Amino acid sequence: MLRPLNRVDSVDISNVFPCVTLLSAIHAGLRPSRLLFAFALLLALVAAGRLWDGLSPSTYGPAGLLAGTARESQLVDSQDSARSLVIPALRSDQRAQAATASLDQLAVLLQESAASTSPDRIDAARYAKLAGTIDAARPRQSFEALDEAVRTSFFAALRAVSRADWAGALDATRQLVIEIPTTSWRSAPWFSAYFALCAVILFIGCAGVLCRVNAGDLSARRWTIRQARAFIRPRLSALCGAPLFALSFAAILWIPIWLIGLFLNVQFFNILGGILFGLALVLSALCAVLLTVLVLGLPLLGPAVACDGCDAVESVQRTGAYIFKRPLHLVAYAILSCFVIAAGGLTADYVAVAAWNVAIGAFDSASGDVALAAQGSMRFLEPFQSGPATLFGMSELVTASLLEMWRTILSLLIGATTLSVSIACATRSYLLIRMQCDGQEVSDLWVDNDIKI
Repeated sequence: MLRPLNRVDSVDISNVFPCVTLLSAIHAGLRPSRLLFAFALLLALVAAGRLWDGLSPSTYGPAGLLAGTARESQLVDSQDSARSLVIPALRSDQRAQAATASLDQLAVLLQESAASTSPDRIDAARYAKLAGTIDAARPRQSFEALDEAVRTSFFAALRAVSRADWAGALDATRQLVIEIPTTSWRSAPWFSAYFALCAVILFIGCAGVLCRVNAGDLSARRWTIRQARAFIRPRLSALCGAPLFALSFAAILWIPIWLIGLFLNVQFFNILGGILFGLALVLSALCAVLLTVLVLGLPLLGPAVACDGCDAVESVQRTGAYIFKRPLHLVAYAILSCFVIAAGGLTADYVAVAAWNVAIGAFDSASGDVALAAQGSMRFLEPFQSGPATLFGMSELVTASLLEMWRTILSLLIGATTLSVSIACATRSYLLIRMQCDGQEVSDLWVDNDIKI
């Protein structure tokens, strides 16, 4: 007896394997409007960091941020070492002044010696080498050191992922997420607080808008940036208040623990402190749980507000419930998101490096301008390498500055792509874990009927 055959025309892979939805984050993150939005965010953040560097003294030694705050003896030794190499190359009439000159003054004397017409002037190759020696001995400012450390760790993570070096990728990610922020806080707390405040203020609106736009990708709606801004504008307090609520509640739990600890310093009351230590343990456990939810669920707080219109308290509650209800799902989404983010970063880096090298190669073959050589090189999976110090006239100096501006734009576009893809992954991860925990479709999003656009 023949059985009727059923013909299947197509299979919706995203319904069979929901995690496949995360792969669309690359396409979503590379959309021009979202890239431009993320680029503006990073540009404002870089401007805030450079403003601090322009108004504050140097904090770190030549080794950078991860070496910690520079000791006075280290700075003196590095400067003396630079002087010992530069002074013999200077003109005889400059050496007495150079013996006590700062590094900036030493660089000026070196430039004067190279630009002079005397028989013993420094040639261009030697000038570039000695100028590099002075720069290597120069102390680093707070944002400059942070920027160097972040770029180095970020590209180290991309290299490790591209080579399937999982141990190296984990180490670079740990350095990027844990070591760099903690070292910055220990070494320069005022700068860290200022920069964190600027980042929070900028991310409150920008990240929320991008989350809202990405959420619309998974529904029948296609919200524009303007529509997403209109939805997020009345919820800025919720975006800001979610992490602040978690930190404030943890601080409230920590205060009685600290007060119980004070009893240990007073005779006879220390017995009471020993009795109440059990209460301190309970409060400490609650505080640890709350901080764990904040650290692990931080990428989900913004999507909770942008997708469901949650307030600050509800977004923390939702995130905590999802973490403890489906931890393995979140781990799987986090691992897959790391691969997607790395793929977005690799794509952006390849495009930026190819564009830079093709343009520089064409300009160099056409003109051979010295300003081009001074810009250094951009290599795939490597942070930008500065070019050799070069003596410039006025027009060459302006040209070099313009080229550096375009190089900075390319570098920021790599970061903007990574940020945009990361927000797309966070939004999709939230909607997927919500579906697993609450049975709510990813296309079911909160909509304000009376919203004004």
